[in-house]
Amino acid sequence: MIRDSARMEPLVSEATSLLKALSHPDRLMICCQLRGGEMAVSALEADLGIPQPRLSRELAKLREDGVLTARRDVRHVFYTLSDTRAHAMVDAICSVMLGKQADPGVRLSNGKKTQV
Repeated sequence: MIRDSARMEPLVSEATSLLKALSHPDRLMICCQLRGGEMAVSALEADLGIPQPRLSRELAKLREDGVLTARRDVRHVFYTLSDTRAHAMVDAICSVMLGKQADPGVRLSNGKKTQV
């Protein structure tokens, strides 16, 4: 147990911000997909079935909140989870919800699980 509240306060604030960013169903689904690694926006759209305008809005929010980073290729934009803490938090949520250890190699494709 950590009793040093001055030391914990910034960490709690950071965790709260991350949890707020993940609290929207579309944003959480996006992050779950990205557990397996970098993906193009077009692949996210196809796998998740989120309409492009809504997907772009949620990706922008996650990027703004520091959860995702973007990399632009000539014709495509690729997203990845920004750091190990965001990745660990998404893994923890998936583990709790699935009732088992999360497998980062599993992604959803049209609502069905597939191996990466």
